Order: sequence, then structure tokens, then C-alpha cells
Amino acid sequence: MKRNIVLVAVLATTISTAVFAQKMASYKVPVAVKQAFEKAYPNAKSIKWDKEGNDYEASFQQVKEELSVVFDAKGQVLEVEKEIEFSALPAAIQTALKGKKVKEAAMITKGGKTMYEAEVGGKDLMFDAQGKTIK
Repeated sequence: MKRNIVLVAVLATTISTAVFAQKMASYKVPVAVKQAFEKAYPNAKSIKWDKEGNDYEASFQQVKEELSVVFDAKGQVLEVEKEIEFSALPAAIQTALKGKKVKEAAMITKGGKTMYEAEVGGKDLMFDAQGKTIK
């Protein structure tokens, strides 16, 4: 019985991971997406592509920044995530995280709104600019 439960848990995790993001070769990315990416980020290095549902995510380095950009199939930018230092988080967020070990921090722009993400204890916490938690 325990073996079946473990097997089901492993299978569910594998399937959910596969649904959310699948690595893909650059040549499989639609031309419109690649053109939009190359135009917006001409100096990108170490580009890795993932497919998330119907969208495409490019993770890369540009100059000294680590970025991740999600495009729809037509090449429209849906989301931009930029890794930042803890000290670059708004003061309200720094205060909310005081005493916690933050592994990574990022600024995310989506739908004209800016949010902030902090990885604490293996979990991603999301905040608005005023330091309020976003679910």
C-alpha cells in the first residue's frame, strides 16, 4: 500500500512538472517569438527555452543581469523577471523579511504591474511594492 502511495505521488509530481514547464530546443521556438526576443535582448547570452502551456519562456543573461521573459506564441511579452539583490527590494519588503534568510530576490513585471519575489526556506514569497504579501 505504501509503495502505491509513493508511486502515485512521484507520478503526480512528474506530470505536474511536465505540464508547467518543458525544456525545449531553440529551433522549436516559433519564429515570431525568437524574433521578438532577439530584437528586445540583442546581447543575451546562455539562453534556455521552456514551454509553459501555450507560452514560451527564455531564461538568459544580459550584461550582468539574469532575466527570464515569457512570450505568447505571437511574440508578445507577457512577463519579465529580473534577478535583483536583496538591497534592491523596496524598504517595506526588506522590513517584512527582516531576520529571514533570503536565497534569491527578483522583480517581476506582468500586465503593467510590478511585483517582487523572495525565495525564503525553499518557498517563493510574492509582494507588492508596499510590502503586502500577494498570493
